[in-house]
Amino acid sequence: MNAMSKVFEVAFASCLVSAVACAAVPPHAMFEDGMLSKTRPAGWLEAACRIQADGLTGHPEALSYPYDTCLWAGTIPRMGVHGQDWWRYEQTAYYTDGLLRLGYALGDRAFVEKGEAGVAYTLGNVSPEGYLGSACLWDAKNFKLKKGYDMWPLAVFFRAMKAKYDAAPDERIPAALARHFLLYSKERVSGHRNVVNAEGILWAYSHTGDRRLLELAEEAWRMRKPQPPEKKDELAPKNCANDDAIHMHGVSYCEEMKVPMLLAAYTGKKEYLDQAVNVERKLVRDHMLPDGCPSSTERVRGNNVHLGHETCDVADYTWSLGYYLETTGDAAYADKIERCVFNAGFGAVGDDFRSLQYFSTPNQFVCTSDSDHNPHCYGTTWMQYRPTHETECCAGNVNRIVPNYVSRMWLRDAEGRPVAALYGPSEVDYGWARIKEETRYPFDGKITFRFSVKEPTESAFTYRVPSWCRGGASVKVNGESVSPAAPGRFATIGRKFSDGDVIELDFPMEVRFEELPRRFVVDNRDLKRGVKRAAEKFSNASQGTVVSRGPLVFAYPIPAERTEDAVEHANMNGKKSANPAFKSWNLRPAGPFNYALAAHRAEVVVGGEAGDGFFKNPGAIKLRVSVRRIEWSLDENRFTPDIPEMPVTIGDALETIELVPYGATMLRLGVFPDVSKGVAASK
Repeated sequence: MNAMSKVFEVAFASCLVSAVACAAVPPHAMFEDGMLSKTRPAGWLEAACRIQADGLTGHPEALSYPYDTCLWAGTIPRMGVHGQDWWRYEQTAYYTDGLLRLGYALGDRAFVEKGEAGVAYTLGNVSPEGYLGSACLWDAKNFKLKKGYDMWPLAVFFRAMKAKYDAAPDERIPAALARHFLLYSKERVSGHRNVVNAEGILWAYSHTGDRRLLELAEEAWRMRKPQPPEKKDELAPKNCANDDAIHMHGVSYCEEMKVPMLLAAYTGKKEYLDQAVNVERKLVRDHMLPDGCPSSTERVRGNNVHLGHETCDVADYTWSLGYYLETTGDAAYADKIERCVFNAGFGAVGDDFRSLQYFSTPNQFVCTSDSDHNPHCYGTTWMQYRPTHETECCAGNVNRIVPNYVSRMWLRDAEGRPVAALYGPSEVDYGWARIKEETRYPFDGKITFRFSVKEPTESAFTYRVPSWCRGGASVKVNGESVSPAAPGRFATIGRKFSDGDVIELDFPMEVRFEELPRRFVVDNRDLKRGVKRAAEKFSNASQGTVVSRGPLVFAYPIPAERTEDAVEHANMNGKKSANPAFKSWNLRPAGPFNYALAAHRAEVVVGGEAGDGFFKNPGAIKLRVSVRRIEWSLDENRFTPDIPEMPVTIGDALETIELVPYGATMLRLGVFPDVSKGVAASK
């Protein structure tokens, strides 16, 4: 029996002991969420949330269509002929979920009322048969949309409905969802991304007890079969269980991978657990980039760091990982969420949350309207920092990344007791206790929890030791040391908590130099100008080195010449920001970027307060490293070049540069050519 299975059996046993606590949540899960309306970000995290609120989330007119419409609080009109009917509801569902969760996190009534209006309208405008959503999505038998996608928008909007329920339980929500889902056949649910509705189906089952919903989710998953890449590919039990690399649409991969894990959480069946763990393992093995997000420029691309990922993938991968974390109690999934959000998430938005990239890459030396070096939409706007994009989904999904992080910082165990799952400055109310988390994390490894307790209470507090903490974690309770958990594990402190109790964690953060092996998995159909390699090639050759500390990757912030791009590009389908404060930018390098690491050592420079973390004040922590310049220049003077193959021409001068957190950069060098083994690092 593997370690994951043992953890899972512990979760099952815990829930059998505490049947009441598990009645309306997955019965075979270690933890549960639902604390968002009881959680408030603080410190740098609150500042970052407020920048987001003042940025794109609070200004849908800058995002343009369809975000400047009624959202789900009515019927969204078409804008010309762009997109199929389901598109505008998918995109606004992403945005509504992020808007609503950010509103709960900040206590912003305007955001909450706007997000809840969509939930209220959806509940108040059900079709006679019981279908939820816009009338253009109701007809399950004679629909005119692309086959298989009539269910997809509600799979996304369900998350906003769940957020509303978590904040203020309303039994109409699970009842309406149950009635809606039971109108569909297992064949319809099974098809394409429709299967992601298992998330809502199983949640509705947990609240209604209608076993037909559980059977629908199980049967829909079991009947799925992998499709060859030239057709519509998808995850299925078979390709989740084997060791073959998977070639498919990246967002679909990130969304569908949670289905077997959710089935494991609700049924306790090991076959589902094994499928879920394995398919995520393969995603990491074949497609993970050093910023914590799998490659995906529409399709997964392998781990060549020259290629990138969609901003959508940050939101969808980390949301699915949340279910992995809650079901298994495995701290490794929390580590992955932190790495992806802090690096890939913040690294895909502008320094004021007023622009975002559709595609972002670990190395990006130029970001302009014609600099996309990825195979998809090569040479166009997709890597540009702008408030509007040709395809709208990333502009909606970006609003979910940080609010989703806040919503899973604090979880509950099977008995409803506190679990500090993801770290950051915050305050949470568990009823019997308020817990204040004081920290500069992830810029520092010291975390202090202060308890305000109404009366002494026997309870337990669960915390996590990150897997990267190999230097000896320390834990103190009211100043007295206790034995910490091993790295990569959760541990529980059981005691009678009193007002004023303090728990202190200290996770030493060492600088790490990670050499990245190259493993390509590229689809034949995508062998365009931007991909120069064979369809499938595996290699252990190094493609560069990444510098990290704690959960943060560090990058060199390339000085940028920033100019406004006021051109109305044809591929925007008429969309443009209606707010002049939200601009599209052309960023070109205004200084050298052709650096290679000359030594595997770094000087840690601790700055002032964490401020807003990754935006206007990224100086909380910096690393000084030794580098040498190498022969390395832009491709065609407008594309970021791939990592050069060794040997390269190396300059004589040894230089020192300062690296900042990856998430605080726009133009960046995040993966370094490495000449440390062949050249002396001293002057």
